[in-house]
Amino acid sequence: MLLGWQMAAARAEPPAVVPPEPKEPERPAPARVVPDRLTVLLLGDSLAQGLFLSLHPVLRRRPTPRLVNGTLHATGVTRTDEHDWRSVTHDLVALHQPQLVVFWIGANDFRPLVVREERARHRFGTTGYAEHYTRRVMEMAGHATQSGARAIWLGLPNMREAQFAGAVRQLNAIQQAAAETAGAVWVDTWEATSDAEGRYLPAVGEPSAARTFRAEDGVHFTGWGYLRIGSLLFDQAAAHFPDLAPGLGRLAEA
Repeated sequence: MLLGWQMAAARAEPPAVVPPEPKEPERPAPARVVPDRLTVLLLGDSLAQGLFLSLHPVLRRRPTPRLVNGTLHATGVTRTDEHDWRSVTHDLVALHQPQLVVFWIGANDFRPLVVREERARHRFGTTGYAEHYTRRVMEMAGHATQSGARAIWLGLPNMREAQFAGAVRQLNAIQQAAAETAGAVWVDTWEATSDAEGRYLPAVGEPSAARTFRAEDGVHFTGWGYLRIGSLLFDQAAAHFPDLAPGLGRLAEA
């Protein structure tokens, strides 16, 4: 049995359909112009520094890309009182106006995170550490993406010491979430530096002809190892940013 208001509603004429306002045809986004000279700004600690020192002799023989060294060893995101990567990123991006910014940093970031304005120190693994570290990574990557550059954040590799490797995986999770939120592309290096069981991989190839690509400290890389990471970086950059691919080329072609 219908109630009175339900019967009235049933007898009522359907509401008039108001035609939608005509929309202007969508204009295709302007195509990005491939630069004649592609500038790649590399930022980070000793891992990034080693990458630059290995790539530069190869790339300087090419007309493009031009690799700019913005690295500094023994630095990290946690100690802005020693080297503030947020302001450094802002200044170097403004100075060099790169089309691509690559970050590789974190090997020194297991020290307490210092917040000068709060006169506080947050230990690795605490909520305060994760929150402040996230904001700093987002700000660094944001300086790149907001300038119009593309940004890639390289994840930290597997490490020989098991406890250190476990901490690196935690830091990678923080970095990845923050970098991607800021519009950067995350490029994982863990798989490329691990064996099939996920263990630290010091060399590649058959045992009788294995070639070492990690340094003796179990953290850094040999020159050839850095070129392997560079090849991974270039392949991923070209895949994510096809318009930059002609300027990047393939590292194996060098």
